[in-house]
Amino acid sequence: MKRRATTALATAAAITLLATTPAHASYHTKRPAGWDCGFDDKCTKGTKSGPKDQKIVYWFRSGFESTVIRAGSSKYGMKHIKAGGTHKRKFNHPTDKKAIGLWDKAFNNFAKGSKGSRFKNTTTHTVKYGGGAKKRTMCLVTSSLTIGKGNSYVGLKGIITAYWVKGHVGWKGCNNKAFN
Repeated sequence: MKRRATTALATAAAITLLATTPAHASYHTKRPAGWDCGFDDKCTKGTKSGPKDQKIVYWFRSGFESTVIRAGSSKYGMKHIKAGGTHKRKFNHPTDKKAIGLWDKAFNNFAKGSKGSRFKNTTTHTVKYGGGAKKRTMCLVTSSLTIGKGNSYVGLKGIITAYWVKGHVGWKGCNNKAFN
């Protein structure tokens, strides 16, 4: 009986791990081979490092979708995050290697309640980390919109912002204006 329970628990843990962190999940500093923006052929061909704020800093892949983070401006991307987001809260908008790893985990987290859409053409992705008094949730907001049109087409807008909130919450918990 004890062995059966242990096996069942190990199997459940493995399924949870596979559901939340696919083996092929990763971020890249160069455009990965086979880059894919879903079924948007223009995005696949047009996603490139553009001038200044359009330059891609990282490419993110999951089993179901792909996105980028661009150098950005005061309204989106790395520059927006480094400035502390819309409300200039630098303390909860980290951009170090550990934070980028959490963005990747959030993007690749498919657990129930970890993804949702507050605004049209955006998705909020979350991952819970820390424990005890240090429980936090990393919130990553991506946009499916593109930058430019016609000959000035650059590609996917990608990550708009990323920040952590206190506690372990689902995507709706990222919408608290006190934190983002």
